[in-house]
Amino acid sequence: MRVAINCLRLETSFVGGLNTFTRGVLQGFANTANGHQFRIYVSSRQSGIPAMFRNRENFEVIVVDEWAQFLRKMLCRTALFSFNERIYEATSNYIFRGICESMERNVDLVYTPCTVLQYFNGRRPSVLSMHDIQHVHFPEFFIWPRRLSRRVTYGLSASHARFLQASSEFSKRDFLQHFRCISPEQVAVIPEGVHIKDFDTPVDIGRLLDKYAIPERFILYPAQLWLHKNHITLLQALRQIESQKGLKIPLVLTGGKYSSASKVLSYIADQSMEYVHYLGKIPFTDLVGLYRQAAFLVMPSLHESNSLPVLEAAAAGTPIIASRIPPNEEMEGVFQLNLFDPLNAEDLARLILQMWEDESAGTAQAAYNRKSVTLYSWDNAAKQYLQLFEKALNGTAVRASSIATGTALFSR
Repeated sequence: MRVAINCLRLETSFVGGLNTFTRGVLQGFANTANGHQFRIYVSSRQSGIPAMFRNRENFEVIVVDEWAQFLRKMLCRTALFSFNERIYEATSNYIFRGICESMERNVDLVYTPCTVLQYFNGRRPSVLSMHDIQHVHFPEFFIWPRRLSRRVTYGLSASHARFLQASSEFSKRDFLQHFRCISPEQVAVIPEGVHIKDFDTPVDIGRLLDKYAIPERFILYPAQLWLHKNHITLLQALRQIESQKGLKIPLVLTGGKYSSASKVLSYIADQSMEYVHYLGKIPFTDLVGLYRQAAFLVMPSLHESNSLPVLEAAAAGTPIIASRIPPNEEMEGVFQLNLFDPLNAEDLARLILQMWEDESAGTAQAAYNRKSVTLYSWDNAAKQYLQLFEKALNGTAVRASSIATGTALFSR
């Protein structure tokens, strides 16, 4: 099987879940290729991906000029402001016609791991990892141009992809509920993965603690400062513990500054929470060390398709507190998790205090999760993707309905 993989929408400056996901899937393909051929399309600034596949005979990396790619994106964004899905579709098809021709030449299938399609008139079967449709549930977290972009691009992508990959049963139900143009047979659930060996690498903990000036015992929340990551509830819980118990539990935050950054950092300053250490973006090897050293992980997110930090914490042997949202409830069938209402700071404070004071309970949970996480290797995920690709090649999925206009692609 010959597969083109479209990574052109990856943001090179972004260090987060989408990049981790894409690299994990690609590495899984590299480990389980078994004669399959892969052609990966990246922009000229994505130097890390070509390095991953240097000297691998079944991989070819096609580098597209970053400046040309930027101009194409800008023209497509301009077309969005026509407020007409068909104008955007036609513009994208025209602007990316060269990419389309190159990508589909001498391949059997095109896979896009980056949320939406770039063009909508491809002749080859296509598989898309859409990840989530957060804008449906929390539109207030997006400025209106971003809401418009998501509504148009996600709807068109669902309409034109032969198969969607969902990271959880929740995401599959979500896609089927909100995209009237797809059928259940078109959505395959393949959970995200983790490279377990990454978390077995020796780490100089002393150097790491000195580098970031953090205490030996702390709790960890690695997440970009987005509104849906719900940092404020975690901060409120810690502040409640401080005011009621006089206990300042150190918290380490990592991730880039995005839509909630000013709110989060202002809260920390206003409440004089000097025991909260915000490190910003850090190298993955340092993050592995923080996982392994942390007393436990706290994930208070309001919305996820699946949770990579939960898998990473399990691989690191770190106990986990997580929000009671559908994907985490699904994972509770495999892992021992401590779940809480993500809007209830008091509920979270109770769990944090309990686990901080009783290390033995967390140790037992971590040992159990470390064994269970082997089910979620990226190699296992890659094998499921290859089965999905074969399915896409061997038959045409049944559409739920025939849609005449773009405005009907997305249920409101």
